[in-house]
Amino acid sequence: MEQKGLLALDFDHLLNSLYTRLIPMSVRWNLGENLYHAFQGTLRRLSSARLGSAFLGDITVKYLEWGRPQYPKLLLLHGFADSKDGVLPYAHLLSKRFHVIAPDLPGFGESEKPARVKYTLEQFETWVRRFADKVHFDHFVLAGHSLGGAIAAELAVKHPGRISKLILISAAGLVPTGDGDNIYERILNGKNPFEVSSYEDFRKFFELIFTNPNKAPLPVKNYLAMKFAANRTWYHKIFLDMMGDISTEEKIEERKAEQFKKFESIRTPTLVVWGTHDGFFPETIGSWMHRTIRDSRYAIIDKAAHMAPMEQAEKLSKLSLAFVGG
Repeated sequence: MEQKGLLALDFDHLLNSLYTRLIPMSVRWNLGENLYHAFQGTLRRLSSARLGSAFLGDITVKYLEWGRPQYPKLLLLHGFADSKDGVLPYAHLLSKRFHVIAPDLPGFGESEKPARVKYTLEQFETWVRRFADKVHFDHFVLAGHSLGGAIAAELAVKHPGRISKLILISAAGLVPTGDGDNIYERILNGKNPFEVSSYEDFRKFFELIFTNPNKAPLPVKNYLAMKFAANRTWYHKIFLDMMGDISTEEKIEERKAEQFKKFESIRTPTLVVWGTHDGFFPETIGSWMHRTIRDSRYAIIDKAAHMAPMEQAEKLSKLSLAFVGG
């Protein structure tokens, strides 16, 4: 099985090398972009998604919306370098019982990307709270994936009265001391997987977040690799803003203690969901998050990678609906 995986990777690398040599970059970019958006457009139509826009006073946020407005409300936040389309399969299944809205977080997707703003968790929380006000989500279930989970936790601490239940999916934000191989350790060692500079970097990134990284067609993967490389400096800026001052071991430990205190103070009933094959955050982080949040349940999805809202939407939605209905 492992040998088959290595052969598939070698073949993928060979195909991309030929594709890159034979096709000019501008043609590859246009072809990949058109295929990618055509696919996303089809998924939006099939899921009955409605595209919306909200002006928050200083920034415009784009969002997708599903379900009937009279249903209970659920706000869904995507992860770093992702978009509202990354949580679309999960959102569509939730819309059977909820009025679901998934915004593009500022700095990502189709939302505005102001360059002179500090992209701290506190700033993201402010934007999300103002967005919830704008779409008249006064009391709602809040679900967050990866970075969206860290932002959701921030919101739950500051505005607990507005959130009926909290769902954290492979959530960022809580960093156990000496946990070993995780995205935090890689970043601290100068190996941020989001800072892609080649197709090989992008392929390794895909292997960390997907169970089946070879599923996407080559023109789309090639386009996404070029797009990630073009955004390398931008992602670096946002990461630096969010990480804050981590120039010394003492500063790092201070940040960890702050985050631990925040998660420990959450009082909203919470579902923590993790995948056994998460390449960013090992399952031990999910277990630690569950133990830290007092009123929480823990669910593990077997063989799920980091992108569970996309790859394991059915299992994830069943767990989520059972939790919010319980």
